[in-house]
Amino acid sequence: MPSDHVAEERDPASASASNEFTAQAAHMARELAHDAANDPAEDPSLRPIIVQTVLLSIVLVVLLVIGALFFKEPINELSRWVVIHLGLPGIIIAVIVSDVLTAPIPPDTMLFMAATSPDIHNGVAIVTISLASTAAGSMAYVIGPYLSKLPYLRNKIEGFRPRGEALFERWGSWAVAIGALSPLPYSVFCWMAGIYRMDYKRFFLATLFRIPRIAGYYALFMYGWKSIG
Repeated sequence: MPSDHVAEERDPASASASNEFTAQAAHMARELAHDAANDPAEDPSLRPIIVQTVLLSIVLVVLLVIGALFFKEPINELSRWVVIHLGLPGIIIAVIVSDVLTAPIPPDTMLFMAATSPDIHNGVAIVTISLASTAAGSMAYVIGPYLSKLPYLRNKIEGFRPRGEALFERWGSWAVAIGALSPLPYSVFCWMAGIYRMDYKRFFLATLFRIPRIAGYYALFMYGWKSIG
């Protein structure tokens, strides 16, 4: 009986969080519909992100085609060398470091190496790297308030703060979802969520959008590389 009582107490809170997230999703859909019907310049915080996402996707496809047509063999050898020496655990660690600390080597580089190497199981790689990147968001959330005190990272955060604050003010936890899907630094969104003490449940739900982003890019690299050249 006591366990039933605890469950009853938790249900309203869980339902409230779910309802709030759903309400935000509906609000976002309404805003996007409004933007589609009006001048995109009226939404300075979201339109640049959409443009950057589309441009990055085009650039990635172009680079993929060029690499597959003219440099396929040396790139295959490099990818295989990286996978053999690092292994899947090493690639996962590199992705986590990149998504927690905004390392110079973006996680997409590791994704490409894994996706184009024959020495790795693609299904296992997609699942583990997606989960690792999502977990990295939670790590960045926790350490964000501490990293903001470091000179180098404080300057990075301050440089992103105007756009980040606009996104957080307008979209709430959906700003993290946008960061998880977009080419903008995912770690900085997570740092700021921690600094602003965003509700962790809503934050975690938003970081789950990282999974389709990682899986989608991995599939693009894997199938695109094999089908070209």
